[in-house]
Amino acid sequence: MKHRDLFFKASSKVPGWTRGEEAHALFETAYDLPDRATVVEIGSFLGCGSILLGGARKMKGSGEAHCVDRFDGSGDAFSTPHYHAIWLALGARPFREIFDENIADAGLSDWISVHDGDAELIGRRWSKPIDMLFLDGDQSPEGVRAVYDAWSPWLKNGAVIALHNSAPREYEQHHDGHYILARKEIRAPSYEDIRLVGSTTFARKAVQKAAQKVAAPKRPRADRRRRSGHRKS
Repeated sequence: MKHRDLFFKASSKVPGWTRGEEAHALFETAYDLPDRATVVEIGSFLGCGSILLGGARKMKGSGEAHCVDRFDGSGDAFSTPHYHAIWLALGARPFREIFDENIADAGLSDWISVHDGDAELIGRRWSKPIDMLFLDGDQSPEGVRAVYDAWSPWLKNGAVIALHNSAPREYEQHHDGHYILARKEIRAPSYEDIRLVGSTTFARKAVQKAAQKVAAPKRPRADRRRRSGHRKS
């Protein structure tokens, strides 16, 4: 079995919502990043997407996936009951314990760094340029905006941003944050190569050209003399 298939299989065993063509697009996008790429996932839950991101970097042979989550089942009002139901079905074990177990079973413990805590606060303390940012956490409009504002400044020119659950459709109340963000922010000229795969929006940060200073035109020599008070004798 190909390495890709092993990671897809491992991911599919973990409760989550990144499946099918979205899972393949997430993996391939992370794999195509440059060597030593830094990938950040906001909202890791039990590791479904984390395995795809970390697996892609392991298969590439360099880089790392950083997984950010509270690991307490919190989120927007629509999502939390679903998290709680899954948690109960898994024996009410600690979320972080289940996540770590899933990552270890996929052979990715050395390819994933876990950041346990509030995504916005962690983003405010972050200090490393990012090659790919996958947003899949709190999907309330205010939650999404706070996380985007904290993390997006760290995107390199040409870096990828991916927003799960952002396709046009009818959303439950306070569950449409990624859709709103995609519509308002993920567009030209700030982003390019924008595409929708399933419910996930992918885009690439446009290269920001440094503003060029325009030098003031030099005055003719005689004119400079007159303005400075010098005259021919």
